[in-house]
Amino acid sequence: MLLFPKEEHDQIRAGFKTITFRDWDKLRVEVGKEYKSFGLGFVRIEDIGYLDFKRIPDEDLAAAGFDSLDDFKIIFRKRNPGFNFGSGRLIRIKFTYLGAENKSAGRVKPNDRELIRIMERLIEIDVMSELDIKCDDVLAFLDPEAAKNSLSISKKFAIDRDDTRMRMKQLQQEGLVSSDRTGFKLTVRGKTYCDSKI
Repeated sequence: MLLFPKEEHDQIRAGFKTITFRDWDKLRVEVGKEYKSFGLGFVRIEDIGYLDFKRIPDEDLAAAGFDSLDDFKIIFRKRNPGFNFGSGRLIRIKFTYLGAENKSAGRVKPNDRELIRIMERLIEIDVMSELDIKCDDVLAFLDPEAAKNSLSISKKFAIDRDDTRMRMKQLQQEGLVSSDRTGFKLTVRGKTYCDSKI
């Protein structure tokens, strides 16, 4: 997961912000991979590099949403109070915003670390939701080949169709379920997650 402050979301969605800087002690993202950003959607990492605070190019500052180096320093210090501007190295991350739903994530088989993240995210969705339908139960009911429509899912779990649609939308946003006019299916990502639960 790669998080961004809420006030940056509109800039990212509009494509104005394509670079972010972090003071991580180690890399937490990889080039070419796609990550969920809570409340925003999905981003793909295009490039990663280390650089000195004083050597940030003006074009990178602009792509990160800052007017000047001084402006960057003020905001970055508020978000990272322990960062040493005298000797600390920044991590520069160039990314592309993919949208609220990750169309390609469902086709990628998640590794063990991602499976843990998926499980944690689904637990979070279940806990935060008032819906009487658990994510794992729905996924176990779905199939990667034969689509099931919202009516059949509603009947299976004896819940309202609006609640079913809401739960399915959440699972789609996680890249676990795909949909078309015939109904909902497990994606490769969703099937791998279900298989890991057996």
